[in-house]
Amino acid sequence: MGITREPLTNDRIEYQREIIRGKLDVIAGEVGSKLREAGLNIPVFLTIPRSGNAIVTMATPLDPHEGLWASVAAIVRQVVSERLGSIPLRSRALPCIMATASGTMSAADLAVD
Repeated sequence: MGITREPLTNDRIEYQREIIRGKLDVIAGEVGSKLREAGLNIPVFLTIPRSGNAIVTMATPLDPHEGLWASVAAIVRQVVSERLGSIPLRSRALPCIMATASGTMSAADLAVD
């Protein structure tokens, strides 16, 4: 027996963004606490996109290795998922570079799985 998932509509995505937008400070604090508990001392920025399928975009001014960034993304997905009723989320890497400094930074979108 398969699981049928409701198709994601723009209204549903925006509803989920509104939930996160209203709790963004709390979510950022919780992400920071969980990162510290995991021994991951890495700054993470969260933002809510205005279009597309992503619910949250996360970024860091650092250029962490892939394994570290995957651990950070897992923590952010867990915290955001809990705020949305424990729905499964996925993340995808985004190309990202800083305009005023040499080097890259890491970014990812979180969307419903």
